[in-house]
Amino acid sequence: MQRNDGYIEPREVQLGSRVGDDFIVLKGLGVGEQIITSANFLIDSESQLQAAMGSFVPPPPGAGVASAMNAAKGILELSSDPNPPHKGGNLFRVKLTDASGSAVSGADVSVTFFMPAMPAMGMAAIRIPVTLSDKGNGLYEGSGQLEGGGTWQVTILAKKNGQVVASKQLNVNATGGM
Repeated sequence: MQRNDGYIEPREVQLGSRVGDDFIVLKGLGVGEQIITSANFLIDSESQLQAAMGSFVPPPPGAGVASAMNAAKGILELSSDPNPPHKGGNLFRVKLTDASGSAVSGADVSVTFFMPAMPAMGMAAIRIPVTLSDKGNGLYEGSGQLEGGGTWQVTILAKKNGQVVASKQLNVNATGGM
């Protein structure tokens, strides 16, 4: 299902009878909710992010919806050496700050590069996870090997004390051939 904030949310639905090319949805979706049926890369990368973050668990009783919605979100900035990154070895850096701009140290930060399959070119999907080390003052670094140039879909995930403090998805254009 597509949420109002532009992200997608996996849902388990129960389907009823087929009517032409359509199905009756018995449960799992509300009236007017939009569903995603294409954009396979986006669906795959979002599902990978969901898997990395674990299953959604609602706030505990008494936590209140407002407090969950107003929780501070971290800010992630990605850079690389060389810039832009290229086919082969690269050093990736992430700057992690809280909503007020203060550096956040002591987090577990990962960057995952994903390129969808290109069957016409005989290429399978490529997924390259890079774990970054805490260098202090909100700076995290790690080395990774990109298998080719082109547009990579990137997911950055920062966790602290087992809780997600920030996540971000973006496109990165790398130089070099396939």
